[in-house]
Amino acid sequence: MKNNLVLVLLMVVLLVGGAYAQEENKYQPFDVLIGFNFGLGITPNIFGASKRSDEEKIPKRNYAFICDFGITGDFYLFNWLSVNTGLLLHPGVYVFLDHDLSNIFGFFDITAAPLCLTIPIAAHVNIPKAEWLYAGIGLSLNIPLFSMLGPAMDGEFYIDTKGNYFIGLPIDLGFDFIKPGRGGARFFFRIAPEFHKKGTVVPIGFIWQIWNWKV
Repeated sequence: MKNNLVLVLLMVVLLVGGAYAQEENKYQPFDVLIGFNFGLGITPNIFGASKRSDEEKIPKRNYAFICDFGITGDFYLFNWLSVNTGLLLHPGVYVFLDHDLSNIFGFFDITAAPLCLTIPIAAHVNIPKAEWLYAGIGLSLNIPLFSMLGPAMDGEFYIDTKGNYFIGLPIDLGFDFIKPGRGGARFFFRIAPEFHKKGTVVPIGFIWQIWNWKV
């Protein structure tokens, strides 16, 4: 239901933007930008689990802490609409629990920690008449390269992090500080559902495009 609502809102933004496509703004059709990105995301439930005492159990939930850094490229189809792709490294720490767990194990005993190569494909809009607002939605293919911690515990909690790709659906909303005809930075907040073999996690965080160079 929430995903459908986001898609409807994005379609409204695109339709409204089309009405202003002939107005001048900071971008022109066929502009190309190359940027360097850094981002963090975390599932809020991880804070409550980490504060539990030795006597308390870690509740049945999925937990994640992720990071992104790498190069992205933007190609503007219109003044207000761009398509984006890139190549990122995506280290992550994941815990998938299908039942409450005694805290004696600790997170790192049952953690999957893949370092992934990520290929994102997305569309973003600069809101007409408010070009500093930047929003978009995309799809990311995450390919685990190796496990940073080795596999989690053998047996019931074993999680293989090598070779199983997973998909993400990042949703972005934030600020575009790039000057017309020049480079600059962007900062936006991201909700990024990820669909793993063991379950789904929804990290919330930010992406800082430290600098974008106009080609």
